[in-house]
Amino acid sequence: MLEGCGLWNFTEDIGIDSSDGLPVHSAVYKNLITNAPNDLAELEFTGLFNENEKHYVNHEKYLEALVKLAEKYNLYQHIKCQHYVKSVEKSESGFSLEIVDTAKTEMITEQFDFVIVATGRYTIPKWPQAERSLLKKFIGACFHSKDVKDTSRYNDKRVLCLGSGYSALDISLLLHKGGAQFVAVNAKPGILIDNCTLNWNDSFKLILSPMKAVNGKMISFENGTSDEFDVVIVCTVFPHLYEGVVNIKYPQLMFVNLLPAFLPKICSYLQGHLICDILNNQLKNLPDEEKMQQNVQNWYNNIPNISSIDGLVKFYGDYYYKFQSFSQKIVFDVRHERFALFCIKILLDGTHIERNDKVLDDFA
Repeated sequence: MLEGCGLWNFTEDIGIDSSDGLPVHSAVYKNLITNAPNDLAELEFTGLFNENEKHYVNHEKYLEALVKLAEKYNLYQHIKCQHYVKSVEKSESGFSLEIVDTAKTEMITEQFDFVIVATGRYTIPKWPQAERSLLKKFIGACFHSKDVKDTSRYNDKRVLCLGSGYSALDISLLLHKGGAQFVAVNAKPGILIDNCTLNWNDSFKLILSPMKAVNGKMISFENGTSDEFDVVIVCTVFPHLYEGVVNIKYPQLMFVNLLPAFLPKICSYLQGHLICDILNNQLKNLPDEEKMQQNVQNWYNNIPNISSIDGLVKFYGDYYYKFQSFSQKIVFDVRHERFALFCIKILLDGTHIERNDKVLDDFA
C-alpha cells in the first residue's frame, strides 16, 4: 500500500500536513462512516467488501477496499504519491503542469494532452459570506468541518453546526451522541433537512432561521431565539461544466464529481465512463460550445424546481441515464423503478440492504 495518498487517508494534522508542509487535503475525521451502503460501490467492482462487512463502514474499511481495487487492476504503476500539482497552464498542444516532488523537494514540469481533475469537492472549504462576517465577532472556537478530526474533543461543549448537508447532520449527531452538552444545527429548508428523521430534542436542536447577530458567545437568529455556544463548526460544501464534467472553454480539461451529486459513488463511476468515451473519440462526440452552454443553463434552471425526494431521484436518474449511451459496460439502469425506490430508502432512513435479498440483481 502507498501510504499517505488519497482523500480517504486520515490525519490528525490541521491546516498543514506535518509530513510534507503542504495543506491538508483530506477531510476525513476519526469516526467518519460512509453515508451510502457498500452495495453501491460494488455495482461493477464486486468483492471489495467481505460478506460479513457492515453495509456502512468507517473510513479505514473503505480505504482498504480502494487499495484492494488498485491492487486488482494494477493501478499503482500509474499513481505518484508525494507529488503535488502546483499549477496547470494551457499550452499550445494541451496543458503544462508544474509538479512538486515532495520527497525530493524538487519541481518538475510536464506536458499533457488532457487533464482530469478527480480531487473531489472537499479540498478547499467554502465559507458562507453572510455568516462569516457575523462570526468575526464570535469569541469562541470557530472553524470549518474539514478541521474536525475527533468529535470527542468537544465533549461538554455547546456546539453550533452551520449547514444543510450530510456533513452537518453527521457531525452534529456524532457530537450529540458523543457527549457534547448541547448541539444545534442551523440549516436552510431543503430536501435533506425536510425529510430528516433525527430525534430533535432540548439538547439537540434544529434551527431553520438565518443567523442575525453575534455578541461574544451569544448567537441570535431571525426567528427571535438565541443561544450561547462554545464552538461553531461551518459544515458547508466546497465552473461551468458540460454534463458536469467538461470545461466548456477548454474541453481537454475535465472534472469528476465536482458538482453536488446524489449518490456520488455512482456519479463518479458514470462520469468516468463518459470521460473514457470522450478521450477515445478525441472530443469529436462533443457538441459545439453554444449547445454545451445551453446544457449548463438547463441544469441551473431545473435545480430550483426540485421540491421532493421523488423529484431529486428523477432529476439525477435522468441525468445519470444519459451516460448509458456512452458505454456498454454500464450494468444497471438508474431509471429502473426498484433502483429509484432503493435510493429513496437510503435518503429517508438509511435502510440497510441485506446481500441475501439480491436487491441489486434487478439492475444488472
